[in-house]
Amino acid sequence: MPPKFSKPAAPAPAPVSCVAAASTKRQRLCPDYENDIHCNLRLREKNAEERPLPDYLKKVQQDRVSESERASLVGWMDKFVRDHDLADGTLHHAVAYVDRVLSVRSLTADSGYELRLLGAAAIFVAAKYEDQRAVWKLKADKIASYGEFTTGKEVLDMEREMVEALGYQLGGPTAHTFLGHFMRYAEEEDKTKILPLATRLVDQSLLDYTCVRILPSVVAASAIFLARWALNPVVDLAWNMELEELTGYNCSDLTACVLVMCVFSGSIICNPRS
Repeated sequence: MPPKFSKPAAPAPAPVSCVAAASTKRQRLCPDYENDIHCNLRLREKNAEERPLPDYLKKVQQDRVSESERASLVGWMDKFVRDHDLADGTLHHAVAYVDRVLSVRSLTADSGYELRLLGAAAIFVAAKYEDQRAVWKLKADKIASYGEFTTGKEVLDMEREMVEALGYQLGGPTAHTFLGHFMRYAEEEDKTKILPLATRLVDQSLLDYTCVRILPSVVAASAIFLARWALNPVVDLAWNMELEELTGYNCSDLTACVLVMCVFSGSIICNPRS
């Protein structure tokens, strides 16, 4: 039998607002639609139906899953994605799916097995969302073998139940989405230096439960701030007017997230070129 979840009442929708549009200091890549794209991304990241609850481990799961168990699952999912050479963005969407499902439906008693099965199904869906070729690269039986599940049917059953729990809304923007969005005007040197380090930082943020309550755009902007500071601590300012205009955030808006990210990514920041 496929695992079942119990479903609590849905959370009340959160208010949404749009922020300043993208910078006009550099040539726009898609001038007719860029402001609309930017505004839509910022509205969607605040959509209550596409956001996890900030305290779902306690409020919904009632401590059936700990922060360390969640981090272990994300680490396993990361290895899964790397072992199967899946498209960029797959892991971020998959982790978002897991957090959102666990925000609306509680696990059963055998939470370890069920949690890993949910993570595998989330990768299965995210991989197909990011790259249609994943349909041929990933098969349910192959996933079952990799995750040591009983049958491929378990994976498919969990996939159907998960997508239903998500309300069939699979495309919400992640920190990975915003990182690419904010770096679209970057000079080539920044793309070869700042972007790789910022990518490592946003990937690392997936492991930390604290970041669940932080908007993806704030995580992405904070990663750029830290990457710039780590690589050029003396020569350049970590933040400037152009980045503020492009992201819609000033330094004070990023302070709390930057401090959180410094705690869990200290080794990356201290050795940015390793």
